[in-house]
Amino acid sequence: PANFLDVGGTANAQTTEAGFRIILSDNNVKAILINIFGGIVRCDRVAQGIVDAYHSIGSIHVPIIVRLQGTNAELAKELIDKSGLKVYSAIELREAAELVNKVLAA
Repeated sequence: PANFLDVGGTANAQTTEAGFRIILSDNNVKAILINIFGGIVRCDRVAQGIVDAYHSIGSIHVPIIVRLQGTNAELAKELIDKSGLKVYSAIELREAAELVNKVLAA
């Protein structure tokens, strides 16, 4: 892990995009793992922010893996899975970590 970002209860497309731009400015980044345990923030709101930020940036050259757990997690997973983007979703943190390794090995 090279970066930690706490979006708190205010996650939206703008904050997600800003985070992506900071992370992607480092050429050593090979993947982005987003771990959301949504108690205050709704997972579907975060997922929509991720999709919107991805579209806004245009081209993201690394895979994004999102672990969604908490309020509206199933809806969030559905949003991610149906987005058609290079974004992968997981429910459990272990599953997300394994997915990072799998995607990078491909």
